[in-house]
Amino acid sequence: MVKDQGLVLIGAGLPRTGTMSTRTALKQLLKGNIHHMATVLHERPDQHDFWWKAMKGKASTDDWVKTLSEYRGGVDYPISFFYKEIMEAFPDAKILLNVRDPVKWYQSVKNSILKISNTETSWPCSWFDFLTGRAATTELVIKLSTIVPQCSTQGLGMFGAVSAGEKEAVQFWNEHVNEVKSVVPADRLLVWEVKEGWEPICKFLNVPVPQNPFPRVNDTDEIEKARKGLLFFSWFFIVFLPSLLLLLAWYLEFTSLGPILILVTGYMVVIRLVKCVLREGHLNHGKSD
Repeated sequence: MVKDQGLVLIGAGLPRTGTMSTRTALKQLLKGNIHHMATVLHERPDQHDFWWKAMKGKASTDDWVKTLSEYRGGVDYPISFFYKEIMEAFPDAKILLNVRDPVKWYQSVKNSILKISNTETSWPCSWFDFLTGRAATTELVIKLSTIVPQCSTQGLGMFGAVSAGEKEAVQFWNEHVNEVKSVVPADRLLVWEVKEGWEPICKFLNVPVPQNPFPRVNDTDEIEKARKGLLFFSWFFIVFLPSLLLLLAWYLEFTSLGPILILVTGYMVVIRLVKCVLREGHLNHGKSD
């Protein structure tokens, strides 16, 4: 049986390999929280300084232990990018390598997380992120997705390889998978696809097979829904609403500073309310996970 406390599983699989389904399954099997990019994006802004430190290569083994000991495991980036460092910090942890067809992986990254990242950094979404206090988180998540791993002979990170095209993306995929297989001892590694379901991973972790069906969390639709929502709100609050207020000021022939300040203050109050709603939504997202 796996230990009943601490981090016991390190996911070395790249994003878009069924990691959200895997996270849901592991929460049930390991009876605790599982780290994921969603943790960085929505749940733990207090960890952001640590991830910047890790990207600079300045995170010590004690830092890794302190940051991740509250989790039972982790999947997706940034965990799978730093899997070797985490293996050193947790030498008894097992390693799970999520895999899938590399061409389908390339298409999935291109049409989901890369697509929403490109949207988020384009105008007017970039201004909306700044005004609502999300710009720093967006910057961190994109940086974590573009850093170049040691195994990359192309000098490209994940987003860079996918942006370059299918050939470069598949090469990036193969180099990562081959590195994991060469670095991790065979008795600590499970190479696994989510379509295989409960049995291989339960055997690997030496835990009972649950009676319920294996979770299938297809978050591609949710990502696209979030992207379209971001576009809508960005255009509304950055373009349409300010234009409407300017038109109102022109129509009412505001010539003194007082009424103009009232309009500007009202706009900033609305933005502040939107910021609070977004923050509350992210907190609730983290609790529901």
